[in-house]
Amino acid sequence: MLEKMANTRRNSPGPKGSDTHEPVRLGLHYLTVRDGTAEPARGIALIEQAAQAGDAQGAYLAATIASSSFWRPRNWDQAFDHLTRAAERGHEHAQSSLRILAGGPSGDEIEGEDWANMRSEIDLGTWLAPPELRMIREAPRIQAIEKFAPPAACYWLITQGKGRMSRATIYDKATGGTTEDYRRTNSQCDLDVETIGVLTFVLRGRIAAITQRQDVAMEVPKILHYAPGETFAVHFDYLDPKEPSYAHELSVRGQRTDTFLIYLNDDYSGGETSFPEINLSHLGAKGDALLFRNVDETGAPDHDTMHAGLPPTEGEKWVFSQWIREFPRA
Repeated sequence: MLEKMANTRRNSPGPKGSDTHEPVRLGLHYLTVRDGTAEPARGIALIEQAAQAGDAQGAYLAATIASSSFWRPRNWDQAFDHLTRAAERGHEHAQSSLRILAGGPSGDEIEGEDWANMRSEIDLGTWLAPPELRMIREAPRIQAIEKFAPPAACYWLITQGKGRMSRATIYDKATGGTTEDYRRTNSQCDLDVETIGVLTFVLRGRIAAITQRQDVAMEVPKILHYAPGETFAVHFDYLDPKEPSYAHELSVRGQRTDTFLIYLNDDYSGGETSFPEINLSHLGAKGDALLFRNVDETGAPDHDTMHAGLPPTEGEKWVFSQWIREFPRA
């Protein structure tokens, strides 16, 4: 799904109003162009050229590329080095994510501007160690993880979504694509190559440690937003194998076996994740996560996983959503 992540960006050389240097804009173009002429190697070379020349955005994107495993093998050391250079050059998202990574998954955001020291303080082993899970229900399997992400990481993820939200969609059974629907009124934002950042890939590594699934088995992560009264009515996250439009998707990527949610804030009322078939509702605190299996022990879609995102009655709800596919396996 990282290929789709690379292609979620609009087909243009650079973001509207961008003041990044031309090599960065061109590099993004070659990474994300949708007309079949993508040249990722050329795009990466241009971005890394800009990073070496002192461009902060180039260094930030080079860090993202190194922390992913889509274009080439992941290199965490290289990712953190690029992130540090971006922070030293004043890139605000690099600075905030470096502070969070140095603070650790259960720590506070580090203060100050000693970026090299913060880079040395990153304990990747602790970030990627699987946290304790609490079993809510055995079948369907639903588990909760308290304090999965520190509050500062939650705020950081919200900032990636703000200003980029659009009406959320559902799968279109007729086409196999997506469409707006009255049953889903909330908004969403895909985290693409420009917005996902090293911090999100570290969090995905933390998810991988829990689920024992490779990062490349994960779909494009989404930031979800629910204003008061907005909802996602009862639905399933699995793809119905009886629908012909899903046949190709299932053959290539396999079933959507797991759903992982991070609750990014808790200053609202209502907004529970509801499972009506099993009479269960759940609401996590800021930084808590919910993991549920969409299939049964045989791998068949589990009807009992039908769920809804209930509307907040007061305040706004923010959620990080990560779907995980059957292929490729670890």
